[in-house]
Amino acid sequence: MSNVSLKVESRSKEELKNNASRRLRAGGFIPATIYGQAEEPQSIKIDSRQLKEILKGKSSASLIIEMTMSIGGKNKKEITIIKETQKNPFTHEFTHIDFYRIQMEKEVETTVPVVILNEEESIGVKEEGGVVQHGLRELHIACLPMQIPERITYDILDLKMGRIIKVSDLIIGSDVRVLNHPEEIIVSIIHPTHLVVEEVAVEEEEAAAEPEVISKEKVSDKEKEEK
Repeated sequence: MSNVSLKVESRSKEELKNNASRRLRAGGFIPATIYGQAEEPQSIKIDSRQLKEILKGKSSASLIIEMTMSIGGKNKKEITIIKETQKNPFTHEFTHIDFYRIQMEKEVETTVPVVILNEEESIGVKEEGGVVQHGLRELHIACLPMQIPERITYDILDLKMGRIIKVSDLIIGSDVRVLNHPEEIIVSIIHPTHLVVEEVAVEEEEAAAEPEVISKEKVSDKEKEEK
C-alpha cells in the first residue's frame, strides 16, 4: 500500500449546479465526493494534472490518499481511499471519483486487481494449444489500510489444458480476508472448440430472450380474420 498526498478544493454552490461538472472538467478539474465514517459527504474538485501525476505507475485501488482540503480559507485533513471511479468511455479520462474516509486502525473493504502471469508461455497454451479464459478480474477483500495489496498475481506457467484456478487456490497473506466465494473461477485453460460452443450458446440465449415484435400490419390482419 502506498501513501500519497493530494491537495483538493471544496466545490462552491455555483459549482454544484446542473452542468457545472462539465465546466469543471473543461477547466482541468475532476468533480469528486468524499463520504464515510458517519460524516456528511463533501463535494470537492481535483486538479486533473495533479491526480495523473500521483497515479502514474500505480493502482488506484492500492493508494492511501492523505488529502488536504481547502474550505473557506482553512485546511482540513482527510485520510481516504478511492472507492469508485467513472471514466469517459472514449477518452478514458476521469469524469467523477468517490473517495471513502478511513481510519488506519480499522479494517476496510475494497477491491484489488487480479493479474495473471505467463499466459502465452503456459503449458496449456504453448504446448497443448489451449485458450486462456479469464474469470474474476478483481477480488473483493477486507484488511487494514496498510495491508491492502497493490494487486494479486497468479503464475499459470505450469497450468495445463482443462485446469481451473479458483479463488481458493490463491495464496494471500493472512492479514487479508478474501470476501469472494472460494469456488469462483479466476482463470482456466480450455480447448478452443469449447470457447466457440460457449459463444454460440450465449448468442442463442440472447436471441431467445428478445421479445417478439408485432407490427401494426400483423395486428390488423389478425383483427380482420376474427371479423
